[in-house]
Amino acid sequence: MLAIVGSLVQLLSLTLLPWIAHGGDPKSLVSLVGDLSDGQPHGFGDWYVVLFSYPLVVLGVLLSFSAVLESVAMKVVWAGLVLLGVGFLLLRFGVGPMTGLFGVEKDFSTRDVVVAVAAVGVAVVVIFVLKTAVSMFRRVAGLILLALSGVHVAAVADLADGLDNLSVGAFGPVVGYVLIGAAALVGPKRFAP
Repeated sequence: MLAIVGSLVQLLSLTLLPWIAHGGDPKSLVSLVGDLSDGQPHGFGDWYVVLFSYPLVVLGVLLSFSAVLESVAMKVVWAGLVLLGVGFLLLRFGVGPMTGLFGVEKDFSTRDVVVAVAAVGVAVVVIFVLKTAVSMFRRVAGLILLALSGVHVAAVADLADGLDNLSVGAFGPVVGYVLIGAAALVGPKRFAP
């Protein structure tokens, strides 16, 4: 039940609720992505909104349901999607600057190095989570989801130059991550007959 409620909160926050209220002009995530996609994202918050906001929510919900339902197939789907996304990030920000792929100059920026190192870190965590399979999967999944709530707060605070400029919708994913993280940690309830 917690996973379903957390997923609904995130869906509502990602689609309808405003995230930033600068000068009485509320902006939802959809309008923020549109604004930042036109220009070049600069800070951590900008990159989070453009590259990671939607994929992390989808992967978080899948992770929660695979932990709660204890489904091996869902674990494999989740791991495949994460590794596919991490592989793209490694190609785009690791191999791209080194070889000139994707129309990128052969030059590493600080952003390229940070994204490539983070992608390698995520790949290592995913492989660890898969190796722990059934015994610790729920606990590790719950901790990952709770850590994502902290990453989200840091990113939106950076995006809005502090927590004062944020609207209620910006905190929806935090509530969602905490609920689905708790669902993963608690796991399926087993009732004795």
